[in-house]
Amino acid sequence: MARAVNIGAVQLPAWTEGTTPQERKAWHLAQIEHWLHAAGRASVDIVCFGETATTYGIQAAPDDTAVFEDAYDGQAAQLAARLARDYAMAVVLPLAARYRGRLHNIALVFDRQGKIVGHYVKVHPTRGEMAKGIEAGDAFPVFDLDFGRIGVCICHDLSFPESTRALALGGAEIIFWPHWWSGWGEELCNAVIKSRAIDNAAYLVQATFGQPDGKAWRPGYVLGNSGVVGPDGLILSSAGRYVGLAQVTVDLDKPRIAHSFAVAGETVFRGSMLADRRPDAYGIITDASRVPGATGADELVAVAR
Repeated sequence: MARAVNIGAVQLPAWTEGTTPQERKAWHLAQIEHWLHAAGRASVDIVCFGETATTYGIQAAPDDTAVFEDAYDGQAAQLAARLARDYAMAVVLPLAARYRGRLHNIALVFDRQGKIVGHYVKVHPTRGEMAKGIEAGDAFPVFDLDFGRIGVCICHDLSFPESTRALALGGAEIIFWPHWWSGWGEELCNAVIKSRAIDNAAYLVQATFGQPDGKAWRPGYVLGNSGVVGPDGLILSSAGRYVGLAQVTVDLDKPRIAHSFAVAGETVFRGSMLADRRPDAYGIITDASRVPGATGADELVAVAR
């Protein structure tokens, strides 16, 4: 029996309008409301927005609760809950917001009834984020929705293969990746994005930001292309370079079948690949003594220069 899921990825504007933090926040909320309505009218089953969707481009102190509102009770959460319920669609809403008094890069997951079923806190915030008061998470939860199991990782999380592997081992069939990812170079980034889907035989949904119409695209910039990457690395949907909504329907009951060199003939790739893992041999991955401190990393940067 097919489990058809219409997946939407909103590509918000990569700019903000307004002069005060309050005006810019209101502008972001208006953009989110517009695209929630658009996704609902398009009958998507689940829609995802880009990283820190309500606060990018806003300069504010970490303790400014008007900008960095409470994740669960703020305006953005109330808006997403209402429209998720009105359109009977699930929503992944990424925010820079407070949770239990601590500032996080966080993503809320709403079900079709507008209920928050859980949240994910970015495990790998950048040093720039941490300098601004963002605190890291320490787990990769998965969330059960009526159509299947999903997971979320945010921006720099994708730089580390362990992030998506942890979600896959938790049973995530769709991994949502809101981001402002850039800096490594577009070719490297595109290869990594596809590989994370392929390695875990999962759908990878990227949601980022789009350029204004008529503005030249900046080479090496990894914005644009919000949409879905299939378990075999194929691009199934894309919003292109500019603002918009990408959507595609996938069947979660239709696994990736691959010719396997591990067993004779064809096999379900995900099950075969995960079954061949050797966790007992991977201890070095979680050996904290192998992680260089910030000073060591800075020294490596200095040598590179």
